[in-house]
Amino acid sequence: MSGKTNNKDNAQPARSALRTVLIVLAVVVGVVVYAYGWNTTDISLDEIQDQTRKESVRRALRELLSPDIFDRDRDEASFYAQFQVGCPEAGATIEQPEQGDDAYVVFSPSCADQDEIVTVEGYNFPDNAIAMLRLPREGGNNIPFKVMLGSSEDAKASNENIFDVDNSGYFKVHVKVPRHRDLEDGEIYEVEIPTISPTGLPRFSNTTDTVIEKMIETIFLALMATTLAIPVAVALSFFSARNLMRQMRMPLGPVLVGFVLLPVGGAVGYLLLGPLGELGIDWGEDVVPGIIGAIVAIGAYTLITRLAARLELDGLANRARGVVLNFLLLAVIVFTLGVLGGIGIWISDRLEKGLLQDLGEFVGTVGTLIDLMIAVLAAVGGAFWLSSLGSNLAAAPLRYVQEPLSNVLGGVLGFLSGAILLYVTALIGTQAVLLGLLSAVVAAVLGGQCAGLVYERLFMMENGKRQPRRDDTGTEQAVRSAVFVIGAVLAFLLAAYVLDLLRAIVDERPPSKREWDLILGVNVRIYLAQAALLGGVFGGLAGALSGTSVTFPLGMAVYNTSRTILNSLRAIEPLIMGIVFVIWVGVGPFAGVLALTLHSIAALGKLYSEQVENIDAGPIEAVQATGANRLQMIVYGVVPQIVPPYIAFTMYRWDINVRMSTIIGFVGGGGIGFLLQQQINLLRYDQAGVAVLAIAIVVSVLDYASAAIRERIV
Repeated sequence: MSGKTNNKDNAQPARSALRTVLIVLAVVVGVVVYAYGWNTTDISLDEIQDQTRKESVRRALRELLSPDIFDRDRDEASFYAQFQVGCPEAGATIEQPEQGDDAYVVFSPSCADQDEIVTVEGYNFPDNAIAMLRLPREGGNNIPFKVMLGSSEDAKASNENIFDVDNSGYFKVHVKVPRHRDLEDGEIYEVEIPTISPTGLPRFSNTTDTVIEKMIETIFLALMATTLAIPVAVALSFFSARNLMRQMRMPLGPVLVGFVLLPVGGAVGYLLLGPLGELGIDWGEDVVPGIIGAIVAIGAYTLITRLAARLELDGLANRARGVVLNFLLLAVIVFTLGVLGGIGIWISDRLEKGLLQDLGEFVGTVGTLIDLMIAVLAAVGGAFWLSSLGSNLAAAPLRYVQEPLSNVLGGVLGFLSGAILLYVTALIGTQAVLLGLLSAVVAAVLGGQCAGLVYERLFMMENGKRQPRRDDTGTEQAVRSAVFVIGAVLAFLLAAYVLDLLRAIVDERPPSKREWDLILGVNVRIYLAQAALLGGVFGGLAGALSGTSVTFPLGMAVYNTSRTILNSLRAIEPLIMGIVFVIWVGVGPFAGVLALTLHSIAALGKLYSEQVENIDAGPIEAVQATGANRLQMIVYGVVPQIVPPYIAFTMYRWDINVRMSTIIGFVGGGGIGFLLQQQINLLRYDQAGVAVLAIAIVVSVLDYASAAIRERIV
């Protein structure tokens, strides 16, 4: 009996060891097979770094996001000025025009040789016109001035001959003096400035009418896209789950402090931790220094942590210790990540044959990606570190601040937060016409909140406290919703007027580039300054009305933001993403992988998050009853319930992506897909943007309609 027991005891470790070996072997085989698949789909970061491709994708994106939705009648006019080609030894013989009410231009300098760059400023031209400069020649062979990008010192050649006049009739542009065999040095030529300016009421364009008739949808997939999308979609699914996010609430004051410190922390991380990560990349490419450096960094941090834990510190000293240790941990993570990226590049350079070459390509691509992103990752880490630090430090003192000081601090912090928020959204909006709407939408949300807070102060406060009307909850909610909508609409209209959105949406033109010349040579773009001031006013008003002690639903703010991101990404079809990525990385499977990865992130994120919202609350409550923190609650209470459906949704998405291949390949015909193919082949990206907008609207409407129907039925 004893011998049989011993045999069983001896057999158990043997089976365990064999199982371990099989698991390790399966992991190795899986990595090798995955690396082969990675290389087979031509995933490479070399093309992404090409400057010509970067400029091309920027131009295409700008036009795609400037759709030809509306049209107007146009007035044509021409203006003339004198310019001397070639400067004589005695200097220019042309005097600059005098300022007046008529249109005129100023050349700086007033004479230049062929192929030299001059700066041209125009005044009193037709508002919002499109213009160009050219030298009229006999026979109608006009010679255009090529528009340059940047200032006259570091200008780069563009493919454009036209430029914009802003809404005050002003323009400033850098152009290259044309080279032509008929031009003689020292001669004074008459330069023609033809303009085309909008007039009359806007109407739907022919492109819009065609898109409305041709609305259709289709799809494409790849295994690589699904696997690459899974980690990001899983992370976003937790932020997009209402049942997890609605529990996160904290006072408004610390939230505003943390938000204001985000850009400061980003700069600190970029300037201090970014070079550390790049040092890790350099050391990792030599392998031995990288490995030794990473081991020393991790060991030193461990030693410092243990020594610091032995110190008996209280109050401010204890907090300072935590701050320093957190920053050191972030520095070690950035450096070690850089080392891993450098080692990946080193491995790629040495695996050059057979199946190992595929593995080397896979590892090298990951290393190059880390190299490209290390500074950005350092900036993000620094932003969240300083934001969390400031929020935690401000929480205790702000808890004891009472009105009216609480409202004053709320107003100041709200002003700064609103200014930062609108400045960033306006900066994004300068890249394309449709993105300019983002500032107005954010302003509308802030305006609606301000209107609600004003209503609450006027009609629902007694002795400084809110008095709910429990007997008329439905009416109260309806009134508050109406007040929010009215405030949002008014704020949107105000933002549209201040930021001149009519110019952007109707005339498909980016914001004016005029600047304010401040002291010490500092220039501020008027559009961005106006947006920041508008955001500061709304944010300051909301903060002043709320105060720093009011409870802020941080989790729901994160939830709404992540859901908006997922909805936005899902609204844009993979076909459109494929167009952009084909321009960026070239024709091939890599473009399809990138396009489907982005769309799969949105689709899987939505499916995953809805599954999280439907989990049983019992295990979560049981884990919380043990005193577990939020991370432990998710690991032990949420994850075990979602693994099976996550796998099912992933397989379903894989199936969907396979059926998307026809659209990504542009092999279909008819409908909006065929129309898009024609427009792209003819480089009419602004017309293709109308189709993109139509698809986004249809998908959004269907999504919200589906959500409403599901809510009523389930």
